[in-house]
Amino acid sequence: MKKLFTVLSVLFVLGTANVFATGLGAQFGGNVTEGGNFGTGAAITFKLDKVPCVFAADLAFGSNYFAGGLTADWWLANPKIEGTWGYYYGIGVGGSVGFANSNYAGLSIGPRALIGTNIFLLDRVLEFYLQGAWQPTINIAAGDGATVNFSWVNFPVALGFRFWF
Repeated sequence: MKKLFTVLSVLFVLGTANVFATGLGAQFGGNVTEGGNFGTGAAITFKLDKVPCVFAADLAFGSNYFAGGLTADWWLANPKIEGTWGYYYGIGVGGSVGFANSNYAGLSIGPRALIGTNIFLLDRVLEFYLQGAWQPTINIAAGDGATVNFSWVNFPVALGFRFWF
């Protein structure tokens, strides 16, 4: 059932992004968290027409867990360095939900401050980018017991591409 939900969720996001998107791509990255922990993953990234944010959505699942996350970043500026190479910075919000085994559920959410560099190729049709963010996070978990904690140390980084339509 979880796999069916995951497949349907991915198809929904892809279908919606294709119909209304002005940018669509993929990103790969990692996340440094408290204690020096480092996790990796991949996401679909998209920019919807008439919405000022750039989004990234990811899903992860295994035999005993399922997790999904979404970030929404509002670029405050994207000045050029030279030619089609530039940098950007902005603010946003990120969150995720996760379920493991039959007795764990977790929610994480936090604001984001980001900076990145990008280059446009093929007459601004293809964009490659590298970005980093600081995302202090509130974590709420329920399982054998409920916990709430806050972490100042959460630094996601991503390398990706987008096609612009």
